[in-house]
Order: sequence, then C-alpha cells, then structure tokens
Amino acid sequence: QAPLGRASHASAGAMAVSIEGPSGISDGDAVEGGLPDADEFQLSREFYIAYKTYSEKIVGDGESPTQAQLDEFVSKLKAIAFHVVRLRLFSPNEELEDISTTDLKYLLVPFLLAEATAATQDLEQRHRALKQAIVYWQAFAYDCERFKIVHEDDIRAMERDPEARCDPASKRDEKIARYKRGKELDDKVKYLFAKKRKSLGDEFRWGSNAEFDEDMERDLILALLRRAASSTVDNISSARQELPLLEVLAARGGLDAGPPARPPPPEKPFIVRIQDKAELMKLYHEMVFQCPFAQPTMTLAEAGDLEMEQMQERERGKAQAEQQSRFQDDDRWFSGDRYGSKEDEEEERKTYKDRDWDDWKDEHPYGSGNKMANLG
Repeated sequence: QAPLGRASHASAGAMAVSIEGPSGISDGDAVEGGLPDADEFQLSREFYIAYKTYSEKIVGDGESPTQAQLDEFVSKLKAIAFHVVRLRLFSPNEELEDISTTDLKYLLVPFLLAEATAATQDLEQRHRALKQAIVYWQAFAYDCERFKIVHEDDIRAMERDPEARCDPASKRDEKIARYKRGKELDDKVKYLFAKKRKSLGDEFRWGSNAEFDEDMERDLILALLRRAASSTVDNISSARQELPLLEVLAARGGLDAGPPARPPPPEKPFIVRIQDKAELMKLYHEMVFQCPFAQPTMTLAEAGDLEMEQMQERERGKAQAEQQSRFQDDDRWFSGDRYGSKEDEEEERKTYKDRDWDDWKDEHPYGSGNKMANLG
C-alpha cells in the first residue's frame, strides 16, 4: 500500500465505497439496503446511530459484535460514505474554516469504516479485510492532512516507507510523543462528552444549545479527528505486521489444518550404562587388548593391482607431458621449417648471458667481497 497517494484519493468517501466489504456486499447493495435517497437530516440520524454503535460495540467494554453484526455495520457505513459524497458536503477547494460544524463530523466516516472492517473475526476474510482497512485509514489520513488536522509527526510516520530502517531511539521518542498527544486528546474528549451528556442528556447527540455551544461542539469533533488520526498511524503499522502472519496461516491451510510435520529427533549421544561389573570388564578387555598395528584391508594381489594402476597412470601422465612439450616446440620453431632458428635462439641466449656475466665481473673486481682483506 502506498503511504498517501494523492492521485488516487478523490475523497475519503469515494474511496470508502469503492471496495467490497468483508461480507462480499457490493456498493449498490450497501446503498440500497442502507439509506435510499437520504437527505442531510436522515444522514445525521444514521451517523448518530453509527457512531454510537462504534463507541459501544467496537471500542467499548460491552459485548463484542458478531460477524453478521459487523457486516451489517460496514454496509451502513458504506451507505453513509456514499451519501456524504453524493451530497457534496466537502469541496476540494475548501479550507477547514469553511466547513460547517454540522458537516465536520462526517470526516470520521472513513475512520469508522476502517475500524469496523479491521474488526472482522472471520480468519478466511481477515486478510482481505485488513487490506481494505488500510485503504480506508489512508483515505482518512489524506483528508486530515488536506485540512491540516493531523500532527506533522503523524504525517511523516504514515508517509515513511514500511521497509525503511529507522533509528530505534527516534522511533521510541516518536511513539512516546504520540502517546502523550493521544492521552491529552482522550482527556479533552472525555471532558467534552461529559459536559455534553450533562447538557443534552445524550453524549452522542450531535448539536449544541445554550450550555454546550457551537464552539465546544467544534472543539469536540476536532479532538475526535485528531485522536483518530493519531491512532491511525499505529493501526496501519499493526495491520501491516499482521498481514504476513495471515498469509502464513493461509498457506498452512487455516486454523483447521493440523500442525506442521515435526523434524526427526536428533540422535542421542553414545552413552553406555552397564550395571554388571563382569560385563563391564569384558567390554574393557575387548577395547584394550587389540592388535597394536593396523590390520591389512586388502590382499597382496589387490595391492599389486593397485600399484600397477598407479604406475600406468604415471606413465600416461609422463607421455602426455612429453607430447605437449613437443607440440609447443614445434609450434614455436615452425616444426623445423626455418632451418637453424632454434640454434640461433640458443646462441643469442648464450651471448646475452656471457655479456651479463662480463658486466657483473666489471662491477665486482676480484677480491672485493673478501671480508678478511686477503687480496692475494
């Protein structure tokens, strides 16, 4: 998966409905079964239900949803994402300040879709579901980056090549800083949700009143977006680490497959345990009282045949060497076609050797090397 491919992201919602869900439900089925001809009021009501389901079932401490409930939840979120795009709630030319507080919460749809898809319990579908979840997380991260919601360190972490090596100390500091930011955002979200619950009676009811004004509503949504963007970094990393494990599991045949064949046990070391002293002494005598020299391993006839083969091999090697030397001489002296060329070469070599010897005697007079000064 590419870190943040801008050319492939027309919008978060468009990407969110471009892939089949874990249950195999297509986009048309998701829209028809979810929100046919929805307006903004109905979309807001469905998002209220979706976010409440996410808070209670996905990240809450309640009972975990079944796979059928997850498939239905993913289908609803796809329908919401489809209508967010159809109603054109976010324009490519808009800035964060241009988006109304009422529409701002719909930026969470790709994140909710990724979280619901990644919660798939069916191991046969989980590999494909995690790949889809990574795409949804990346689409959400792109929207957050486009509106400058996500922290710069989180952007660099998401754009980093998964196979690139990173300094362990820097990576540790980065995770600690991200954890601290997430803790602060969690406290802020918890405080604003508590105040909203006290004011409106339902913390998941989107809107404002005299006690919980629009500025506080916007701060809550922005805190949720920033917290989701921060967790997206770790979620993508964890999903990428899980994918190879799922591939290995699928190659083995799934959970129902038997364990892999065990390698044969190593041979045990030679250990002698003898309880009978007489047997021990017998074994000792057999090991000690043996012939002091090596016993012959072949007969005299076999040894003679072996020596004959070795002699014949040496003779063949000698004959081949002589033949090779003769071929080299013939090639060098043109097979005797140039009469006297070999004698001329030998005479010239002797002449140069005599000249070198005369030069050496001229440079080293008689008696120059006599250390006893006996010059005669």
